[in-house]
Amino acid sequence: MIYVAVFFLVFGVSTLCAQPQIDTRKELAAAQQWLADGEYQQAYEAFHFHAQEKQNPLAQFTLGLFYQQGWGIEVDLKKACRWFESAAEGGIPTANHLFAQCLQNGTHQPADFTSAIHWYQNAADLGHIISWCSIAELTLQGKGIPQNPHKALEQCRQAALTGSTPAQIQMGKFYLHGDTSIQDPRQAAVWFSYAANSGSLEACYHLGVINLNDFNDVTRALNWFETAASQGYLSAYFPTARLYFNAPVSDETKLPTAANLAKAYLWLSATRQLSKDEKELRDTERMLKKIEQIMPESWKKDLDQKVFEHLSAFHQN
Repeated sequence: MIYVAVFFLVFGVSTLCAQPQIDTRKELAAAQQWLADGEYQQAYEAFHFHAQEKQNPLAQFTLGLFYQQGWGIEVDLKKACRWFESAAEGGIPTANHLFAQCLQNGTHQPADFTSAIHWYQNAADLGHIISWCSIAELTLQGKGIPQNPHKALEQCRQAALTGSTPAQIQMGKFYLHGDTSIQDPRQAAVWFSYAANSGSLEACYHLGVINLNDFNDVTRALNWFETAASQGYLSAYFPTARLYFNAPVSDETKLPTAANLAKAYLWLSATRQLSKDEKELRDTERMLKKIEQIMPESWKKDLDQKVFEHLSAFHQN
């Protein structure tokens, strides 16, 4: 997890000789273990002591995560931002990035894009690669910096070329939804393919969208959607179901094939249980009603069990 990585980044390569430093290291390691074990109150108190009394940047950063994630306490994004600011001033790379997000979004004060770029730049200089794409986003929008879509692409590209999956996804989004001067679905597909090859389900979903809407390749679109859906990516459930529902009917029976009918039912049932999109849910109910008119009743028990097993595997929380 992110706080574990930062812990070792800060302490793992240091030579700590003085006894107070050793004690701090041990105490923070104990607090980290309490956090990992879900002993949130003990962990919070330890981190708060070192953040407040010792002005320890790692402890300050971890307190920010407590308030951001709601680990045993109520989520408070304003407090999270204040602790991220303290940790950023102490040189924690990810804290620089998260504090920049606070400034960009106006979470704890009015949005300040110029300052956000400053802290994103600090994060990037400290090795937080994806921060280049955050700077690129602001460059693309002309917020805090003159608008320059092509410069934005180059800023994010340097992160994507390191193999960063989030940066590759962001490059795909820039080419897909960015300024019209840089939109290029084929280039978007290239970057999403890199990310998909690294296991990104979000990238698989976007490849489904591109193949369906831009390349008019229904077969490949279905393959990408179902790849994402089968591993629990919720946004891909309904597109997968819709493509199975709208698949060509059998030449002999003039009805959907048994396989397509079953798959449509499976993914529509999963959509019905988890989707929050009202239009999607209305369409889901309409399609299920038609399916249930022609699907043998004897199929329902086994198919419902498959839906239950899938949702239990990927959405049990």
